[in-house]
Amino acid sequence: MEILAREGSCSLANLHAQSGIPKSSIRRLLATMINRRLVRQSVADRKYRILVTMPLSSEAPLPTDQAYIVDIAMPVISAMTRKISWPSDIHLISGARMTVLDSTRPLSPFHLYRGVLNRHINMFVSATGMACLAEMDDAGYERIAAHCEGDEVWGLARYNISRTNYLRHLEKTRARGYGVRIARMAGQTNFDDGLAAIARPIYRGQQLLGAISILWPTHYRSPEQFAADYLTELKAATDAISEELNQFSPPT
Repeated sequence: MEILAREGSCSLANLHAQSGIPKSSIRRLLATMINRRLVRQSVADRKYRILVTMPLSSEAPLPTDQAYIVDIAMPVISAMTRKISWPSDIHLISGARMTVLDSTRPLSPFHLYRGVLNRHINMFVSATGMACLAEMDDAGYERIAAHCEGDEVWGLARYNISRTNYLRHLEKTRARGYGVRIARMAGQTNFDDGLAAIARPIYRGQQLLGAISILWPTHYRSPEQFAADYLTELKAATDAISEELNQFSPPT
């Protein structure tokens, strides 16, 4: 646990190298800690992360309620990936950004860019961010846009889109029922990851939490063509996740 707290995330090999404990013993220890919700293993990168605060912690642990969101959502979107083959990401709203919590990209037979967990992405041009902003009323959107006014990283200024013009994107999103990446979106990194996405929101009761996306290579199909085949699956998954979250009370 001290190693995980210090490093933030580790593979089994990392834990073995730093502790000197046999891998078979580490696996048993990790299984116990995962069962007791002290540690979790991400599907996306298979690394282990601590869920409790330790004195040596260099990376903030995932809050308990967010960890439960992952626990509830991952089985649903994993089943969807096994059915349709295309991978999904879980993104949560984090202020005026979206945060990547986990992904089924390793479960997909398609070799897509793996992405990075715990990474913030721009809310305004990501498919998940647009899906969430479209769920808000215009006043809610304006509060977030005003908070990021002039911000060259997290605001609309990065993409040279005015707050008024962006409302047109939200109107289209509400009409079609899912979020897409705006053309200027270049993935979650500084280069174009070559992916397109559609996304729908997830809720706990009336609380908007984030969104689930499905991703595919941009050259494969347009968002409209892709949604014609897979939007029903995405809607069923997000509805199932929201329904289960609605019955869940985060532990204190």
